[in-house]
Amino acid sequence: MWLPYGWLVHLNKGYFQFKSPPDDPVAYSRWEFEEGKKVWEKFFDSRVNLESKDVIDVGCGPGGKTCYLATRGPNRVAGVDFDPKLIRDAELAMSVLIPPEDRIRAEFVVADASDLPFPDEYFDIATCSDAFEHFPDPQNVMKEVARILKTGGLFCIDFAQFYSWNGHHLRDFFRTPWVHVFWSSDDILKAVREFSKEQRLEIQDLDLREKLDEMVGRRLEQWGNGLNRMSLGEFEKLLINERRLKIKYCKKTAKNPLMWPLIFVPGIRELAVARNVYILKRV
Repeated sequence: MWLPYGWLVHLNKGYFQFKSPPDDPVAYSRWEFEEGKKVWEKFFDSRVNLESKDVIDVGCGPGGKTCYLATRGPNRVAGVDFDPKLIRDAELAMSVLIPPEDRIRAEFVVADASDLPFPDEYFDIATCSDAFEHFPDPQNVMKEVARILKTGGLFCIDFAQFYSWNGHHLRDFFRTPWVHVFWSSDDILKAVREFSKEQRLEIQDLDLREKLDEMVGRRLEQWGNGLNRMSLGEFEKLLINERRLKIKYCKKTAKNPLMWPLIFVPGIRELAVARNVYILKRV
């Protein structure tokens, strides 16, 4: 049973504050670079050696995390995404974020992650950061990565399941966690439109209004079509079904220390786990 719409509005009223996008054309890629660095150093750095390895970054988006990987001494790193615009953004980011001596290591390819244009057993390491929740066909992505990895190769994954506190990917609009668990999709859409309309009325500049409309449109499109709604249990079934990949390392984190014990409780863990980290080995 959903909570009343008025509660959603009351809890998040005034939270959304639209700001003009920065002039920096690679601002988001730059942010991704730093976030990718933090995640890699925290979870993967001591367990995975990228030096002189052939690496693929599956679901690379605008390339910030791929650019970071290119600075870690791989033989090469291929960033793959299905969206040509994101690949263009990634190529621009590469020219800014990667030192000249490392740029030769990186390349970006427009491709579907469930149908990768590479031969069998081609890469030493595959990475996939904050992307598994977006793939329309995650089972085939898992199969494709298993196919292109060399025997003994590693697949490094981190993602948040749909029922995590921020699984809605709409935190620009909501301070309240788990809004998609306690309110209906229709109420969420209604609230986003209401909050954005309030902001639009405060903006006098027509160009800035257009940027606001574009931003809201992208967020609503992602909410409606860009998330596969994958649960933690569904992801674990993917691992069971793909016998060529075995878990070498697994780490689940909570939003705060008080919630940590709940990540072991069936049912509740879908809400309690904030990030899933896996290193899978190709056998």
